Amino acid sequence: MQYQSFREYAQGAAKIGIGLGVIAILARWVTGITIFASPEALVKYGIFGGIGYALMGAIALMAFGWLGKKVRREYGDGLTIGDFFQNKLHGVGYWMMIVILLITSIEGLFTQGMAAGVLVNILLGVPISIGMLCFFLLCVIYVGFGGMALIQRLAFVQVILMFAAAILIPLYFFIAKGVENVYQGIRLYHPYLLVLNNHEGLFFMCTGLLIGFGQIFVDQATWQRLYMIEGKKIVPTFLLSGLIWATVPLAFSSLIMVVIFTGSFNNIYSLLFDLIRKIDTIFLLVLFVLCSFGAVTSAFGAGLHSMISLIAGNVYPLLKPDANEKQKMRMGYMLAIAIGVLSFALTYFYTPTLLDLLFFFGIIYAALIVPLLFIVFSKGKVDNFIPLCALIGLVAGYSSRYTLGNLDAVWVSMMVSSLLVIVYWCGKLMKKHLGNH
Repeated sequence: MQYQSFREYAQGAAKIGIGLGVIAILARWVTGITIFASPEALVKYGIFGGIGYALMGAIALMAFGWLGKKVRREYGDGLTIGDFFQNKLHGVGYWMMIVILLITSIEGLFTQGMAAGVLVNILLGVPISIGMLCFFLLCVIYVGFGGMALIQRLAFVQVILMFAAAILIPLYFFIAKGVENVYQGIRLYHPYLLVLNNHEGLFFMCTGLLIGFGQIFVDQATWQRLYMIEGKKIVPTFLLSGLIWATVPLAFSSLIMVVIFTGSFNNIYSLLFDLIRKIDTIFLLVLFVLCSFGAVTSAFGAGLHSMISLIAGNVYPLLKPDANEKQKMRMGYMLAIAIGVLSFALTYFYTPTLLDLLFFFGIIYAALIVPLLFIVFSKGKVDNFIPLCALIGLVAGYSSRYTLGNLDAVWVSMMVSSLLVIVYWCGKLMKKHLGNH
């Protein structure tokens, strides 16, 4: 696909309204992690796990609408989150944030690659490594060279398939098996899932909310969509997206309930094997396969495209100031191939569970929340100490992880970075007060 400029490659040809905006956001956030991690959260933390996973993304998406409105009011001509940071940060602080953003981008591609490999293995019996290789090749071709225009065209189809699967498959199972039978089976075999006085589940829910805020607030693909949406429609678009998104993890969690109500299981992946075997209607099976592949491909594509846009649009021009539009485009195509190879290598050699991975990188997301809010709501350029607060917070979080575990380390990361920002802000206020006297 031929593009006249890098801006068109990164953002598309025109601003979009609420309908297309919601589709673009849902296509970004209904991911392979949603399909795999939401049932895993239900199994590990009970009913609070399933509800908490749904809330963590929904509330964060709704909150981002108001944050995005402030961003667009102050700096409405950007393409990426990197453009906003260039406008708000000095050199050293800017590079600190760019490095952190690139790390989180690799994490996103890594998790989607894992989900794709497992999915291909479950559905087609293909070895995970071969499935991942085919998946990465497909995404590099369709996103790296297709750009935002092709992503927007496929997003509409992906969202239709996703909602068709999320509505029809659970409905079919609950009618066929009977809601009462499913409930009684879970009470018999897995009563811990229904415990309401579950402190670990509540802690997971609160920690998930924290990670959800950080993950969405610094997500490069979400910022790109923020700049694509018409200014007056930003808040309703993200509010509606959050409300709709919350139904998807609940739907996939309900599918797992249908599988486990008849007995025990080995792990979350064996449950997905059982789910495929239980879908005895060809139409629903094809729908589930298309929905799953669509979610993983769309999310990986959005992450890959946003990372290309960030590097080619915000990093490459600083290293080569005289770069023209064609050179930026060429750099984008080369980056697509390089990032695809790197993602495949990481996914091939490391295979943690998706929920563990979410909380491992959640330490970074939690450290970024308050510094990012300070950057957005501050007037003018922000001191380099604020990005440094995020860096110190994530170092503290990873240092404490070995003794406290992932969930507690997320809170340590957030509290350290927040405390440093508050101390800086109080010092600035005191200095201003003394100066006035």
